[in-house]
Amino acid sequence: MCGLCGVAYADPGMPADAGTIRRMTGMLSHRGPDGQGYFLEDGIGLGFRRLSIIDLEGGDQPMSNEDGSITVVCNGEIYNYRELRRSLESAGHRFRSRSDVEVIVHLYEDHGVGCLDRLRGMFAFALWDSRRRRLMLARDRFGIKPLSYAVTADALYFGSEYKAILAADSVERRVDGRAIRELFETGFLLAPHTLLTSVRRLLPAHYLLYEAGRITTRRYWDLSFPPQGEEDLRQSPEDWASALRGKLGEAVTLHLRSDVPLGSYLSSGIDSSAMASLMSRQLPDPVHTFSVRFEDPAYDEVGQQRILADYAGYDLSSHVTTCTTAAFDLLPKLIWHQEDPNLSAGGIPHLQLAHSAARHVKTVLTGEGSDEVFGGYHWHRIEKMLGPFLGLPLGLRRFVAGMPLLRRKWPGHCRAFSAPSAMTQERYMRIIDNASRKPVAGIFGERCGAESGPDQQAVEPLRVPDGFHHWHRLAQTQYWEINTRMTDYVIRTLDAGTMAYGLEARVPFLDHEFVEFCGRIPARLKIRWLDEKHILRRALEKDLPAEILKRKKRGLAAPHWPWKQRLPEFASQALSEPSLRDKGYFKPKAIRSMLECHNSGEARFGKELLGVVSIQLWDDLFVRGVATSMR
Repeated sequence: MCGLCGVAYADPGMPADAGTIRRMTGMLSHRGPDGQGYFLEDGIGLGFRRLSIIDLEGGDQPMSNEDGSITVVCNGEIYNYRELRRSLESAGHRFRSRSDVEVIVHLYEDHGVGCLDRLRGMFAFALWDSRRRRLMLARDRFGIKPLSYAVTADALYFGSEYKAILAADSVERRVDGRAIRELFETGFLLAPHTLLTSVRRLLPAHYLLYEAGRITTRRYWDLSFPPQGEEDLRQSPEDWASALRGKLGEAVTLHLRSDVPLGSYLSSGIDSSAMASLMSRQLPDPVHTFSVRFEDPAYDEVGQQRILADYAGYDLSSHVTTCTTAAFDLLPKLIWHQEDPNLSAGGIPHLQLAHSAARHVKTVLTGEGSDEVFGGYHWHRIEKMLGPFLGLPLGLRRFVAGMPLLRRKWPGHCRAFSAPSAMTQERYMRIIDNASRKPVAGIFGERCGAESGPDQQAVEPLRVPDGFHHWHRLAQTQYWEINTRMTDYVIRTLDAGTMAYGLEARVPFLDHEFVEFCGRIPARLKIRWLDEKHILRRALEKDLPAEILKRKKRGLAAPHWPWKQRLPEFASQALSEPSLRDKGYFKPKAIRSMLECHNSGEARFGKELLGVVSIQLWDDLFVRGVATSMR
C-alpha cells in the first residue's frame, strides 16, 4: 500500500523537473511513510512513497526490468505474485527482489497490456515503456486502489490522490458546479467525475495509454452473470455452500501473504466476523481486531451486541475505540484525505478505526464487498418484495407512492415503487439512500448554477454488458451497485480512512476470482425469502456462532450532524454568511433557514448541512490551498 504520482510529456524530449516530482510525491507521504523513490528521464517523471508490506529490504520502487526499458510504480498488492514469479522465471526472466510488484514489469514484457488479465490483487500502477515512449496507467477490477489524472496541452499528470496533481501547479483549479449538484442528488460523485473540471478518476477495470500526447482508455475486464433461468441448478444448496466456503478460505489465504503483522476490523456482523474467524484459523498468533463503539446508542452496534472476540474458541486480541461527538471535529482531516466529500459522516469512525489499528499492525482485512456480492442491503429485499407490482403503470405507482402516510412509514419502498421499472442507473440511484431526500434545489449559488463549460468533459453513462437484460433482477442490481456505489463510496471511504494513517486495508470479498464464482450462485440462494446473504450464512455455519449468523445487517453508520448546541469553529465559519457569500456555492439565506429549521426540530437537514460544510471546507483545502497538509 503506497502512493504514486508523476507526469508524462507529449514532447519526448521534455525533461521532467525533479523539484516538481518531489513536491508532488511529498503530498502523499501519509500513504507511504517508510520511504520514497523517483524516476526521471526525458519525457517522464515518476514519484513514489512506500508502505513496506512485502520484501521490506528489497522492495523499493520505482522498479524496472532487466535492461531498464520498463519501469513501474504500483500502489497495492499482487496476491498471486508467487505463482506468477515461478512461471516467469521458467520463461527466463531474472528477478532482483522478492517484491510482488516486480512481476508486473516482466508480465508486461511478455504480454503488453494483456498483463492485467493475469494479475490477482488490488492495484493502481503507472508503467513507463521507454522504447515506445508510452505511459500506461491501470486500475484493479473493482477500483480498490485510487488513481486520478489531469490532461494539459503538453502533459498528463497523475497521482493516487489529486492533491499530488495540484502540487505540480500546472493544472487549473476550476470547480465543476454540476458535480456539486450531483453530490447532493446522489450522495457521492460517480467516476470519472471529481469536483474539479480538470481532474478525472480512472475507472475501475480500465487502463489508459498516453503516447505522443494522445490518450486511449480501454476496459479490460467486466463482471457477468448467467441469464435468468440458465443458472447452474445441478448443485444443491449444500454443494454451493461448501464450494463457497472453500473459495472464501482460498481468498483469505492469499490475502494473508505479508511480511508484517496483520489484523482485522471487527463489527457485530457476519462479514468482518468471517474475516477474523478465518484469519484466526491460519495465523499462529492472536489476531488483533479493531472495533468502534458510539457514544450515541442509536448508532452503536458493538456495545449492544456481542462481537466475535467475546466468544470462546477464537484467538483474538480485541481493541475497541469509542466515537464521541468530539470525534467529528476530524471532518476537515477527513475531507483532506477523501478529497471529494460525500453526504455521509461514516468516514469519521473509519478514521478512528484506522488510527487505532495503525498503532498495532500495518495491514487489516475488512469485510467490505460482501453486501454487494451477496445482496446484503435492505433495498435488495425491497426490490424483491415490489417485483410483482412493477408491471403496473408508472403513473399509478407514483400516485400510490405519493400518499403521505405511505411516504412517512415506508420512504424507501415508495422511492422504489415510483421509479421506472427497468433496472437503470436512474432506478438504482432512486432506491439507495445515499442522496439528500429533502428539496435542496433552492440552496445553490451562482457557482453551482452555470451549465458545463467547454472544457468540461461529458461523462458517458455506464454501459451495461450484452445480455444484461436477460439477467436475474438481483444480478442487474448488483452490477450497478458494484460499478457505482461500492467503488465510488464504500471503497473510497475505506481507502481514505486507512491511508490517512499509513494502514493497508485488504478486502478478500473483492478477490475477483471469488466474485466471479459468486456470480454463478443462483439468486434464490443469495436472498432466500427475505433472508439476505443466505448462502454466505450457510457456508459459515462451522466458523461463526449461531447468534452472529442470525443477525440482520446493520452496517457502520454515523450521525450526519452530531452537534446539538455549539458548532465547532470550522463549521460555524463555513456556515457564516460572509464565507457562503464569498465562495458562492450556496445561498446564505437558504442555508440559514435550513440550519434554523434543523435546530428547532421542524425538519431534519443533517445530511444537507454536512454537505454544505464539506464543500466549504473542500474549497479552502483544494481551491484556495489554505492548507498543504491535514496530517
